Amino acid sequence: MKKITLLLAGVLTAGVSWAGAGYETPKGATGIAVVRNDESSFKLYYKSEEKADVKVQIFDADDKVIFSEVIPKSDGFARPYNFVNLREGDYTIRVDNGANWMSETVSYHADVDPNPFHIVKVDQERYLLTRAGNREEVISVRILDENGAVLYEGSQKVEGAFAQLYNLGRRQGVISFEVSGKHGTRMLNK
Repeated sequence: MKKITLLLAGVLTAGVSWAGAGYETPKGATGIAVVRNDESSFKLYYKSEEKADVKVQIFDADDKVIFSEVIPKSDGFARPYNFVNLREGDYTIRVDNGANWMSETVSYHADVDPNPFHIVKVDQERYLLTRAGNREEVISVRILDENGAVLYEGSQKVEGAFAQLYNLGRRQGVISFEVSGKHGTRMLNK
């Protein structure tokens, strides 16, 4: 009986090992967010579950690299990038950690948006609403699905920089954020 039990244990172990062969363990979650820091700079936030040399490049509208650097052995950072000496226009910030790359496009204009809110789709369910700055105000947030149905509505006092994570469950289609404050109302789509 011992021999049969040991034989079965060996077959099961070999079967489990064989069944898992050929499948890679998924890489850790990695993400970036880029927000307006002030009238002439943007801040890049990077987070990963694995340390790696991270290459950051900034491209102009003609896809020319205008800035490049490597941050060694990093699993997360927040870095400001100054655009003060650049022409106004669209720029792409690309982050490459060797396993994958991500990019965000920003629009740089010398006149600062008086209501610099940004929305980042974190994953299939969560959205991050952010604002850089140092002013105090009461804001109202309405989140709408693509049919105009209200998914969330609320107001809160904001002092300085602001970040709020909204878990909306799995949604298909475009999600719109309507953010109102003392400088008016702005629609942000993701």
